[in-house]
Amino acid sequence: MGYRKKIFLLLTAAMLAILVLSYVCIYYYLYRSTYKETLVRQQASITLNQEMANNFVTSIYRTAVQFVSDQTLGENLSTSGDDTLEFLQSRENIRNQFSHYATHQAIDSIYYYKNTLFLSDSIPIAALFEPYTLDSNPYTASNMVFSNTNVKDEDWYRRTVENVTCAFINEGTDEFCFSRKLNNTYYRGPYSSEGNAVMVVSVALNQLDDVFGNISVTEHSGYALMDEENHLLYRSNTDIPEETYGAAVDLYSEGRSNMPTVEIGGNKYLINQRDIPWGLSFLFLTPESDIISGVMPIMHTYSFIFFGIILAALIVIFFITKEISRPLVQLAQAIGSVDDTRDFDPASLPVFREKEIITLEHSFIQLIDKTNRLISDIQIQSENERRSQLKALQAQINPHFIFNAMDIVNWLALSRNCDDIANIVDSIARLMRYSITDADNMVDISQELKNIQDFVSIYQLRHRSNPELIYEIEDDTQIFIPKFTLQPLVENSVKHASPPVGENLKIVIRAYHDDRWCTISVSDNGTKGNAEQLNLHLAHKSNTLKVSNGFGIRNVNERLHLHFKHSPGLTYLNREGGGLTARIILPRRSSDPDIPNPMSGEIDE
Repeated sequence: MGYRKKIFLLLTAAMLAILVLSYVCIYYYLYRSTYKETLVRQQASITLNQEMANNFVTSIYRTAVQFVSDQTLGENLSTSGDDTLEFLQSRENIRNQFSHYATHQAIDSIYYYKNTLFLSDSIPIAALFEPYTLDSNPYTASNMVFSNTNVKDEDWYRRTVENVTCAFINEGTDEFCFSRKLNNTYYRGPYSSEGNAVMVVSVALNQLDDVFGNISVTEHSGYALMDEENHLLYRSNTDIPEETYGAAVDLYSEGRSNMPTVEIGGNKYLINQRDIPWGLSFLFLTPESDIISGVMPIMHTYSFIFFGIILAALIVIFFITKEISRPLVQLAQAIGSVDDTRDFDPASLPVFREKEIITLEHSFIQLIDKTNRLISDIQIQSENERRSQLKALQAQINPHFIFNAMDIVNWLALSRNCDDIANIVDSIARLMRYSITDADNMVDISQELKNIQDFVSIYQLRHRSNPELIYEIEDDTQIFIPKFTLQPLVENSVKHASPPVGENLKIVIRAYHDDRWCTISVSDNGTKGNAEQLNLHLAHKSNTLKVSNGFGIRNVNERLHLHFKHSPGLTYLNREGGGLTARIILPRRSSDPDIPNPMSGEIDE
């Protein structure tokens, strides 16, 4: 069966099954769908109201934080009455700063907020502020500062001082008020358990729905604002009796309703409650009659159009199937015609308009290109490998020829009784063989010491000097290091160390270890070595050393760091009484990531 026919049959069967099932269950499912949609809308409305309330409370909290953390404001609050001019200036500073904070609190809002700050009369500067109350405030300004003399006995003020925050309705001004106790961190005046001040943010009741962003779920739905004791403070829809809200919150809080629907006074309501800051909560009620009235017209209409939907669905499915399968069929035919990717021409593919098919086409073209490049790379790699093999064979011939030539020189020297020349040639041969055989391998320190002995032998013959080479290696010491790690260090001592007058150059190589670290040191009795300059050279920093282009100590240090990730590497130090020491510290297990840096403590030399 073709792809196009499969799509048509599958879509037709699915559509008919859905339509028949929906027709049989229409009354039940449509009602439940509308019911759930109403719940979702109620949840969305609750979430919006909660977020709006949280944003509003956050803006109040931000103003409170600014009051608490303002050092200048704290200094103004702490002003005493010794200097009248300073006292008056501090009063104006307090007013201006509070007005500045309160203005930014609602700078992005189109609603009117009134902010009032009541300073505690225990603060000396509070005597300069008028003792008005929320009801007796004669000013039209939205941000004012008063003394708390006339409000500290009011119920809302006592609750704020006791609980830090309070929400209440001020019936005298028809406003919903939020109050908060404040204490400035930088205040240094007389202490009071009532705090430095109480801030009150007032919102007109007729604007409260706008502040909370209320969106009506249905025509007769509404919400109530409850305090922490579930007392009704405000209701958005006065058509729902106050007693209904009280009964609903009792059922909801007691857990007597496992469903979001409760029956009160013969009417069913969808109920939901959500807490917000300040000890408040929203209680939403939506009459079930609103849901039914919205469902019935849809149910009647759907019954008439059902059969028309079946006929239209079959026609639409036919054309959709044809349109969907056409580009896929064309692309499959084009791909199936490809025999050799190297002869494939992308222009032979059909022109498609569908974004997904175009992406698939581009991916196929890229796959062809990658395959062709891979074939070409394999051919080039094969040719390079053949050339490399020829070069490797040639490279093996050259050292072999050199070693044979040196053997001949050694034989001639021995035949002519030139033992010193024979020895030096033999040492050179061993040095060369050591250097070119597995140059990147790790070797035991004993092999490195043999190589050093050959180097010193050559040096002694050339310069007619007699440097003394001393080994102090623990019997059980087995340390593996990269080739040519110690030879450059010994070479530096031989070439640059200046022993005291009348003494031969003495070079001491020590090696020992503990459970975690291996320590190798190369010391000489020279008098001119500068450890500080050598360490600067190792760290690639400016120094006064004259460095040759040979195989130097910096190369040794970098190779140690490559082989031993956690090693401190190579360092130099000057000993007391003269002499220079090159010290290498290596981990016994180079893969151990938890080895601490031994340079943080002392290591015995």
